[in-house]
Parts: sequence; structure tokens; C-alpha cells
Amino acid sequence: MKSLSIFLLLFISSVQIRAQVPQLQSPDGGMYAYQKTKKVRCDSARFSAYYKLLFLRDSTKSKYTEAQTILQISDKYVRFADYYCILTDSINDFCAQSRKNAHNPEANKSFNAAAFKRRYYWVTLTNLLTKQTTVQCRNLRKYEYAIPTPAINWILVQEDSVINNIVCKKATCSYAGRDYIAWYAESINLPYGPYLFYGLPGLVINLYDTKRNWIFINNGVGEAKELREMYLYGGKEIIKTTKEKALTAYRNEIEDHMNLAKEIIGLTVIGRKEQPIYLKRPSNMLELKW
Repeated sequence: MKSLSIFLLLFISSVQIRAQVPQLQSPDGGMYAYQKTKKVRCDSARFSAYYKLLFLRDSTKSKYTEAQTILQISDKYVRFADYYCILTDSINDFCAQSRKNAHNPEANKSFNAAAFKRRYYWVTLTNLLTKQTTVQCRNLRKYEYAIPTPAINWILVQEDSVINNIVCKKATCSYAGRDYIAWYAESINLPYGPYLFYGLPGLVINLYDTKRNWIFINNGVGEAKELREMYLYGGKEIIKTTKEKALTAYRNEIEDHMNLAKEIIGLTVIGRKEQPIYLKRPSNMLELKW
């Protein structure tokens, strides 16, 4: 990823806050350095489905966060991730190839534009042969865990709809503490969908929980022609653990973000000997139960 000389400047009640993060410089002495993304490559996608994701970070609020996600499918793997995370990885790796690329103004502009749009910091990669899924998530820390691919108990409903000129059928399920409605296309003979919503007799087109906290809206399907690389992230900073420990830690980093940021990344208020204690905030993760 594009490593920056970072001084996190926030203003809370007119108080300046700084994260103590070391500076990184490029070989030519510039303030920016592109370092090749650490990847564990698995395959190349042959089919892609795109989903606009709307989700409520706080279930008591009504303002959605919007992300663009992509479902990549090959003969051996299925991968779901944020489209702009993949795009920034791709541009980053291009810029890391040479000093000339790193100083390419269009590449830098594209990188910054894509990085600004990243919202969904989860990756799921399913091995279709072993039926094992690896999940990676990032907040203050990076986590990874492996699980048997969930077998969702779908209930098929005798109801049709046309979505994006595609004839769809309805199905419902309960998963990880939420109830979902899915619309799937039998004409697209791929039993996959966003996140881990697999197992229907056709590609999931739209999916949402009944309280509309998490909404996946298809906005493109077809042969994979861009961003085909399927991979997991590598690096010593990734904490490999169990699902229970990873999701519990991730939830804590949402709910107690500012206090944990002081501990994990050295977030400090400039000019104060005693650092403030911040109130916790609610979380609204896709998986409520694990």
C-alpha cells in the first residue's frame, strides 16, 4: 500500500490529536513511498459480480455508509472484497515497479481517488475444493481466521421479480443473528453471492437483512475483464487466530476505537499530560453472533 508520512490530526473540542507513526520516505527522498502489496496469490477470476453495499455502522442511526464491492469467481475459488481496495492494490503495485511509475501523476491521482472510496475492510476467500473459507478483516489491527464454509439453510419462496432486467426468485435465511431476504437468478448458474451467502440455485442479485442494516445491490455481472487477481494479504502484522477471537477483537476496536487507538497506534492529545477517556460507541457488524 502507499505508505505515507503520517501524523493523524484530529480536532475534538478544539484539541489537537496526533498519532505517533514513523515517517517513511521513498528512495529518492520524497515524502511518499509505494511498497508492493504483500499478497498470497490464489487464482484469476473468470467471472465477476458487483454489488453496491449500504450498511449502518450504528443501528440506531439512519445514515448509510456506501461501499462498492466485487465478487470474483474462478473454477477453484470465490473471493469477496471492496472493489476500491483491490483497485488501490493494483495501482500501488504499478507504482512500486519503478521510480518513473511512482511519479506518474495520473497513477497518483487515481490512487488517491480510489483510496478515498474504500469502505469495506473485509476479504473472504473460499476454496471450492476443500470447502474452507479464509476471512481477513482490518480495523486498528489486521486479523485472519479460517472456517468451514457455512452451509446456509435457505428457504425458497414462490415469488418472482425482475431486477436489472434479470428474472429473479426469492429466498430467505437466517445467518449470524440476522434474517435475510435474497433475490437470485436461476439464469446465472452460479450458486454464490456477496460475503458468504452461497448455496442458492443461481447467483444472488440482491440481498438484505429484514431490518435493512446491510443491503447488497447488484450493479454489474459478467466475464471478468479487470482486477482478475484473487489473493489474500500477507505480512507479519496479520494476527492469525480463531473466528471467535478475531470478531470479538474487531468488535472491541469499533466500540472502543479511540481509547484502543491510544494503545495500538499511539494516538495522543498534544499538550496534555493526562490523556482523555473517550465514550464507547455501538457496533453493527454483519455478523451479530458467533
